[in-house]
Amino acid sequence: RMRRQIGARRDTAPTSLQLVHQEHVDARLEPPDWIQPDFDDSAWNCDVVAERPLGAMPWRALEPRGIPLLEERDCFPTRLLGSSHGDAKAADVFDVRDIVRLRLLEDTTHIPSTETSTVSEGHVQIRPSGRRRFISHLFDFERTMVGVPVLKVSGAQGGEICDVLVYETIEHDTLRPHASQRCGSRIAMGHRLICGPGENVHEFHLPFGFRFLELVVRESTVALNVRVGLRWMGYPLPHKGRFQSSDPLLEQIWQTCAWTQQCCSLDAYVDTPWREQSQWWGDARVQAWNTFHLNGDPRLFRRGIAQIAHQVTADGLTYGHAPTVAHNCILPDFTLVWFLTLWDYYWQTGSIEPFQTHRPTIEAALDYFEHRLHPEHDLLPYDERYWLFLDWTGIFKEGYPALYSLWFLHALRKLRALYALLPETETRQTTGDVRRRLAKMERRVSRGLRGLVGDDGLMRDGLMWNGRRFAGASIHTQTLALTVGLDRKNDLVRLDRILRPYVRGEYDPEVQPSAYWITYVFTELIVRGHGDEVVDCIRRRWTPMAEHGTTWETFSPKAGSESHSHAWSAHPLYHLMQTLGGVIQTGPAWSEIEFRPVFSGDGMDMVLPTPKGPIQVNWRKGQTGVEGQLKLPDSIRAKLRVPGQKLRVVSGPATIRITSKPT
Repeated sequence: RMRRQIGARRDTAPTSLQLVHQEHVDARLEPPDWIQPDFDDSAWNCDVVAERPLGAMPWRALEPRGIPLLEERDCFPTRLLGSSHGDAKAADVFDVRDIVRLRLLEDTTHIPSTETSTVSEGHVQIRPSGRRRFISHLFDFERTMVGVPVLKVSGAQGGEICDVLVYETIEHDTLRPHASQRCGSRIAMGHRLICGPGENVHEFHLPFGFRFLELVVRESTVALNVRVGLRWMGYPLPHKGRFQSSDPLLEQIWQTCAWTQQCCSLDAYVDTPWREQSQWWGDARVQAWNTFHLNGDPRLFRRGIAQIAHQVTADGLTYGHAPTVAHNCILPDFTLVWFLTLWDYYWQTGSIEPFQTHRPTIEAALDYFEHRLHPEHDLLPYDERYWLFLDWTGIFKEGYPALYSLWFLHALRKLRALYALLPETETRQTTGDVRRRLAKMERRVSRGLRGLVGDDGLMRDGLMWNGRRFAGASIHTQTLALTVGLDRKNDLVRLDRILRPYVRGEYDPEVQPSAYWITYVFTELIVRGHGDEVVDCIRRRWTPMAEHGTTWETFSPKAGSESHSHAWSAHPLYHLMQTLGGVIQTGPAWSEIEFRPVFSGDGMDMVLPTPKGPIQVNWRKGQTGVEGQLKLPDSIRAKLRVPGQKLRVVSGPATIRITSKPT
């Protein structure tokens, strides 16, 4: 039985450019007990209901969910920061489509609370606001939370307005929330409840990610007892991985990254739970590696791989995020990242099932890249029809960017390796042509990229449309040149002139890696034995994020427009486990690792989940050096590169004693 909800306004403003509309509910127009089993619904089903047959677009077929249900729990703010009051800036406060816009016309500063700052399960008594006036209370949840606001209002006469607005950050001196509708996403995150008489309980529908909640009460002539809460929700990510350090800052950074990953794990990997909640695939690749080190669960990653595969252009390119109706978000370089995530899934699990399942999508996309290669200099051009992302920097993109072709070369090599893993019969009968195409494209792109290496050993950032070399030699380009091993003789030049000085803070180029892209810089330095410099860089650049409680979209995000809860920069979670924990995966499904610990601080304990069981590491510094142990589960082979010891190889199950003398 059903009927239309007449108490829900249908012309409200969007909460952001990417999300759905504000929820405005008038409880005076709805029976409060409709959800109870004994409610009389005999008059329902009177409205005409539009029915669509099973399989109608865009829901063309049912399929197994593939992931567990989200976890939910009730949470409450921990502190009441302050309150304010004033005149409403609307001719009719009931007839408002955008409650955030209304609030921004008013004074949003708050006077610090003179009462106890703690709040018992969200309960607060709110004095009357008066007609055409408001009274506001600002609450703090202490860290970013994700879920739907829940209000319980007692003592209402009917007609009181309760507006709920949420924010990531505030000005701590004035207690003014950071909010701006002039940013590109036109953020207006808020909901409204108009109370009916007596007790009102309402759980809003759309989940938000936020830290601060403002409750604005309007048109009240009596005191109200209000409980402000949150129905928290998130993908179940119990911490099978653990990281503890004698350096409390590094441990805090790791915990901050772990919590950020939790906040960005819903029924998909989302870039941020705040502004957008989109499954951007460049972000998702980093988030998957966060998840593998934190929990080991590949199901959310597998589901995302399929969602990306199922939404493609006529050219065969995948969308930058999916599912989506944003046709301006087609990023050819994220299609290359999608190729690489097929390899990542195999690398983590040992399974090539996603690769086998999505071969039609792979081969259609390969057609696009193959036909775009320049016939003479063998590089990929910028396609102005689409958004070539590469990174949030001023990196060279017009013409024939080296970074774009480097991603292509990297993806070609991983695809060739995946095709080689197919059963022998399938390889002979159905993949011969594709494998030959891949090999030919790899030779062409390698040749084109080598032509960009200058006499100083650095690779230039590409060719301009006129065929001349672009003069810049960015960190990005040198990093991926190291990744693909294009010309090994210049590796040390790229490391010692560009990457290492940059992470040490001794080199300040105009084009710098973002908080997201720097993970690739860290990776190349770690596998080459410079993990100590990576740890120092993380300590220096992630300290402000740790103090905030979640990692950020950029190193210096603009409050109110750029996200302060972005898991694409939560990668120190696995980099700290690779460096201080010393465990670097070198074989598929964790069949092999390299153990190369960085002894920074006085001690460290770590558990890293793998498909073969947990790897455990601990070490302590003493007067005579370092003592500790490495515990390997069965079927993992470890190459030990411990400072002060000879190289050796050990196979699990085994417990290996770690000793290292001070140098």
